[in-house]
Amino acid sequence: MIKKIILSFFILIGFTVSVLANATGPAAVYKVTMKKVELCTSSTSVTDCANSIVIGTGSQQVDIAAVGSGSVAASYGDPALLPLGVTYTHMRVTIDRKFVVKSGSVLTPAGDAESCVTRTATDDLYGDTEAARKYTHNISHADEKAIGDAQEMNIYLTNDDYTQCKNSDCSSDGADENDYTSPSFAQFQSTHAADTSDDHLLVYKLTSPITVALIAPTIDIAFGTSEALGVYTAANGQCAFYPGEPAVTITIK
Repeated sequence: MIKKIILSFFILIGFTVSVLANATGPAAVYKVTMKKVELCTSSTSVTDCANSIVIGTGSQQVDIAAVGSGSVAASYGDPALLPLGVTYTHMRVTIDRKFVVKSGSVLTPAGDAESCVTRTATDDLYGDTEAARKYTHNISHADEKAIGDAQEMNIYLTNDDYTQCKNSDCSSDGADENDYTSPSFAQFQSTHAADTSDDHLLVYKLTSPITVALIAPTIDIAFGTSEALGVYTAANGQCAFYPGEPAVTITIK
C-alpha cells in the first residue's frame, strides 16, 4: 500500500549487500528515525551542503509502512523557516542506522533458507551484545517460519566490511561487505568504514530547484514498502535480513 504524506523530508536508502541469493518483499512495519533535514544551494559530496538551512531536527521515529504515518511525519520540519528568494537544489537527510522492521509476507531466498520472517534480535544471536556488534555483525536466525511467527526486529546499516553470523549464536561466521558508494536514488550517502557513528547521511538532488516565495513550499511524498525488506541465505537454513529500499514518489509544490 502507498501512503500519501506532506512533509519536509524523504527517506530512501540505496546500498547493496554482496549476496546473490536474496529476496525482497513487503514490510508490515518499517520504522525509521529521522534526526535532521537540511536544504542546500548546491552539493558535491555527502559532507557538502552549501548554505544549508535546517528545516527539521531532533530524533523522531516514523513507521512509513503504517497507515497513519503521514500525520506523524508531517510534524517534523517547517518549510516556513526558509529564507525568501534563495534557490535550493539539494536536500540532505540524517537518519539513524537502526531500523525496526516486521515481515509483511514469508520470503524464500535462493539457497538453503526457506520461509523466512523477521524475528526479535537478541544478544545470543550476536554472540555478544547487540549494542557491541550492531554495526560490525549481521545476525541470522532459523528458517521454516509462518507469517504468524513474524516479530518486530532491529536491523542496522552495518559497516562497509562486516561479519555475517551463520548460526544462532554467531559461533560460525564469515566476512561480507556492503557497497554504499553507488546509491540508487540518492546522489551521495555516507559510507561506514569501521564506523561507530549512529548517523547515516543522504544527499538528494531535487527534481527541480526550489526558489522560496512568500508561500512556503510543501513536499508531497508517497512511500511504498512492498519491496522494502530483503533477506538472503546466511548458511545452513539461516535467514539474514537487511533493510531494502522503500519506493518513493516526490512532488514539490
